[in-house]
Order: sequence, then structure tokens, then C-alpha cells
Amino acid sequence: MKTHLSYRALAESVAPYLTDEERVPRAKLSISLPADLLELVRAAASERGTTVSATIAASLRRTLADVEQARLDAALALDAEANLELARAYESTAARLLATVEW
Repeated sequence: MKTHLSYRALAESVAPYLTDEERVPRAKLSISLPADLLELVRAAASERGTTVSATIAASLRRTLADVEQARLDAALALDAEANLELARAYESTAARLLATVEW
């Protein structure tokens, strides 16, 4: 039963990354996979009505997109941290300036 859930999860997670295979140039690659992983990929491909190659390609696209998103998130977090430091450094100056404003 665990395999059933795993292949469905794989099929659902790679679905947005599937492409129209007819228009994409291809290259042959021979890889070795653990038997249980190959079974899972075949089941996911069957679930989506696509090929094992397309499922593996979509999985790679998904992984690359996740890595890129993590890189962007990390850069944004650093930027936010730097902005917070600047805001804290300016806080006392802003308070002094606002104290002199006549409302």
C-alpha cells in the first residue's frame, strides 16, 4: 500500500513539469535505478498516461525548480535581514527627526 501512495504522490508532484514530448529534442541516456524506484516511476508514468522517460524528465525539472526556488528564497531572506538591520540602525534617527516635526 505504501508503494501505491508513493507513485500517486510522484505522479501528482511531477504533473506540472511534464512537457509535450513531441516538440522537445531528445538524447539517449542509460541509467541504473533501484528496482523499487523503477517500479514506482513506472506506476507514476502509467497513472499519468505518459512514459517512464517523461516522468523522470519531469522529476528532474521539478528538482531543479525546487533547488532554484530554495536559492531565491535564501537570497530574499538575506536581503530581508539586511533591510531589517538598516531599519533598526535608522530607528533612533527617525525618532529624533519625528520629534522635531510640528504637527
